[in-house]
Amino acid sequence: MINKILIILFIALFLNSCQENKNQVINNFSFEKPIPKIANNELINLYFEGDTIKVKVSKAQEYFSFHCKNGKRIYRKKKFRLYALNNSKDLELARSIIAFNEDLKANELIGVYSKLISIENKDYLFQEEIGKRLIESNSRREGEIFKIEINDSIKVGTQTGEIIYKIFVNSIENLVKTNQLNDKYFNVLDWIKFKDLAKKYFKNLNPNYYFLNPVTFQLEPIFSGMKVSVLPIQYPQILSSEISLDFLNYFKYSNDSNSIFLKKKNTTLGKKIIIPKGLKVVLKAGETIDLIRSSSILSYSAFNINGEIDKMVKVTSSDSTGEGIHILQNKDSTKINYLDFSNQFSLYDTLKYNHQSLPSAFTVYGGKVTINNSDFKDLKSEDAVNLFRCKFKIGNIKIENTFSDAFDADFCTGFMKNCNFINCGNDGVDISGGRLEISESKFLNIKDKAISAGEESKLKASKCMIQNSSMGIISKDLSVVESIENKLLDCEIGYCAFQKKGEFGPAEILSTSDEITNCLLNNLIEYNSNLTFDGEKIIVFQNNVIDYLYGKKYGKATFKKN
Repeated sequence: MINKILIILFIALFLNSCQENKNQVINNFSFEKPIPKIANNELINLYFEGDTIKVKVSKAQEYFSFHCKNGKRIYRKKKFRLYALNNSKDLELARSIIAFNEDLKANELIGVYSKLISIENKDYLFQEEIGKRLIESNSRREGEIFKIEINDSIKVGTQTGEIIYKIFVNSIENLVKTNQLNDKYFNVLDWIKFKDLAKKYFKNLNPNYYFLNPVTFQLEPIFSGMKVSVLPIQYPQILSSEISLDFLNYFKYSNDSNSIFLKKKNTTLGKKIIIPKGLKVVLKAGETIDLIRSSSILSYSAFNINGEIDKMVKVTSSDSTGEGIHILQNKDSTKINYLDFSNQFSLYDTLKYNHQSLPSAFTVYGGKVTINNSDFKDLKSEDAVNLFRCKFKIGNIKIENTFSDAFDADFCTGFMKNCNFINCGNDGVDISGGRLEISESKFLNIKDKAISAGEESKLKASKCMIQNSSMGIISKDLSVVESIENKLLDCEIGYCAFQKKGEFGPAEILSTSDEITNCLLNNLIEYNSNLTFDGEKIIVFQNNVIDYLYGKKYGKATFKKN
């Protein structure tokens, strides 16, 4: 009996060990010559899984850096580093670094893709290069990256080599020198979570990179490489920044001071205001806000907008300069009902290099949001409505007359029903890295893509009508779109599936009981991507579909604010 128990315990421990190390398996690839003999900036062949990949090699003091050519990738990475592991201590450290970065990702922090590699019977730590793709793969919008080097002095610079955000450079230097963390410029919660996770694996570890999140305009920690200190972990002194009280010129506190309300039923706002976190911003039925002289509302607190069918809350701009409402709410919940939102631009960087800018007129970042019975119209921004890292439910809204994209959801999960998208300058609904179910909605006169899914998204569209749009239903970059009982009328292209970004792959569309009428092309499907129409695979393919899109032959070029 005891022997059986010991065997069961041994098997359980073995399986647990296998689970912990499932992503630490050593993979093999090789070069045309031994790594020590590779010259700096040499272009050589790398052999991996039966493929030959041209790579350019750069030597640094602690690692080799590789840049894949001709569109090739290793583990979906165009650029990567190799750190030589010279002994069992190095190998143990590398395994800890791999587990640490996986833990960071699991906790919604920025983790660097890392794994063990064997080359000519020698072990190396493989890590993706620090750059744009790392940021996007961690569900964040591209932004500046700062590198910190600490030797006899502290050197802080950006990846591009320019030091343009001096206030952030100063803040990083101050943290290193005085152990003081300014909560205005750092995401304090993420920083503390980073240090707590580091304690699980190391005696001490400090970030050697910081990402400047362009939405929150705060620094987030990154660790790359194998330099781990042995000093005890110290938590910094948190410096609280001054809170501007300008918002109290327009809002007043509730009796319990937990919420704020407009002082006047009809409010004209002539300057940019910031609402601090920890409140609830309440707008009542029949109230109006007129954003003039490039004013905007940037709120770190969630909103409750409580309009009624005949008393909608109205946010407009009588001089056509308003820069919208932007809610950065962390894990809180925003609820919107009967909002009439119109005539706005995106939040613009008026104080160059010291003020955040956002591409949308209406933004919600983080947490949960519900929007019902609302209109968004005449919006002159890159994205009319942008939800970022949210869970959302949207019903009975209309987005009309947009300069560019109507609805953009990045790294979100949500549901949309009974919505209308009319006269949109680019896409109707565009999701990236997320999950969406949309039903019983209409898309009329969309200049580019009516419904688009990218970057490994899952999208289900049912009982929608798409009419007079450049493209109907689009799936790209490892996304899977289910299209059920939709009607596609008078479009240039009905369905399109292709690969846009090299680090992803082909896409798929599964169409069931759709009606497609009077489209110039029923489908444009790239080799390796798939369209299944009522259970039958379409076998007409096209090379390099992207060469036909984005205004080259079909659709419209995507607008990006400089």
